[in-house]
Amino acid sequence: MGNIQVENLIGEYAAALNAAKVEMIPAFYTTDAVFMPENTGKLTKAELLKIGQAFLTKNRFQISYSIQDITVKDGYAFVQAKAQTKTVIPNSNTEVSKTSQDFFVLRKEQTDWKIFRYMFNNVKG
Repeated sequence: MGNIQVENLIGEYAAALNAAKVEMIPAFYTTDAVFMPENTGKLTKAELLKIGQAFLTKNRFQISYSIQDITVKDGYAFVQAKAQTKTVIPNSNTEVSKTSQDFFVLRKEQTDWKIFRYMFNNVKG
């Protein structure tokens, strides 16, 4: 049962990112969450919300996750995924596609899974 809830959370998170619904993003994260994108320092939940709106709408960001593995233990879920992203660079209309290896640590809060840590690194292919 936990794996399906975890998969649903990741899918709903991708849908919110793809729709640039930044106001929904905080609900996916724990209060003490940390986001660690490649080539950037760590971002808190508040910092992610602040920069998210401009990035997601300005670059027409789209992401899809392919979950590779889920391990659930002691109120935490560890999720390995491969992500395909596309962004469109403003003013040039250039589309940039990337593949990344993504790692989520989710924490169960009452009955819901929330993102506690999220990091990724871009890879070839």
